[in-house]
Amino acid sequence: MPQLDPAVFAPQIFWLAIIFGVLYLIMHYSIIPKVSDVLEKRQNRIANDLEEAGKLQREAEDARIAYEKALQEARANATATIAAKREAIKLEIEAKYNELSVKLNAEAEEAANRVQSAKDKALDDVRAVSAELCKDIVSRVAKLELDDAAVSKTVEGRLAEAVKEKANG
Repeated sequence: MPQLDPAVFAPQIFWLAIIFGVLYLIMHYSIIPKVSDVLEKRQNRIANDLEEAGKLQREAEDARIAYEKALQEARANATATIAAKREAIKLEIEAKYNELSVKLNAEAEEAANRVQSAKDKALDDVRAVSAELCKDIVSRVAKLELDDAAVSKTVEGRLAEAVKEKANG
């Protein structure tokens, strides 16, 4: 093989050095700067993207904190509104209860007065009938005429005793 002949080593080494030098110069001044520009742009883009992601993450965190704060304020406002409404309803119920109690107490008092009036009227009727009955019985049995005032006084005393015995039980 002619490449392995020691007589042609020198020209081969010479051309090898020239081609290596030319390729080195082409690589050094043409290809490597383009590749390094691409790598530098890529590195810058990655750094910018990371910086933008960090910025967006901080903004998202700030938005989340603002959202939680607004949500907490809304809950506090809702709680306060509910408590105020509950208190207003409680006061309204108490007012209606008091109004109804007053009305029912007045009706009960009126009914008690009517019952007492009916009871007094019935007792007066019982007294009158008892006095008349006693007077009639005495006049028929004993053939005596008694004074209306004396009969009424006696009947009144006996009825008072009967009421007292009934009350004592």
